[in-house]
Amino acid sequence: MNIKAIALASVIGLSVPAIADISLNSHSASAMPTDFVRPTGAFMDNSENWVVWLKLDEFGNYTYEALSRRTGGSLTLKNASIRRNSKRYTYTFRNGSHKYIIAHRPKDPSIIRLTVVNPQGDVILNHLMQKVGNDWDV
Repeated sequence: MNIKAIALASVIGLSVPAIADISLNSHSASAMPTDFVRPTGAFMDNSENWVVWLKLDEFGNYTYEALSRRTGGSLTLKNASIRRNSKRYTYTFRNGSHKYIIAHRPKDPSIIRLTVVNPQGDVILNHLMQKVGNDWDV
């Protein structure tokens, strides 16, 4: 019985599952978001009429959900375009020809600015919103 051969076979046998796991899961790991500066959680304006939930899932999908506490109307938007400069990030969600723009300074993750622009280019809503929770707990 060759001890070296048995030892080598044991090491290779133990290594194969780990190597297979790394090689099989590398594709799913690349789908993980690498940009963690996006604001997430529940945000509310001073009037407490609007609640906005911003969510980032494990695949990097960023979602805007809004609820009018006055009327009960809601809106869910996905696939934001992203712009950034040295001071802030903006995420623009589209609902038809309307734009819902979230402006965010990474140094202040508890505040966002929500701007809604109509199809004619007029700003119809411009609110600072404070983070009030992490999820649907508002």
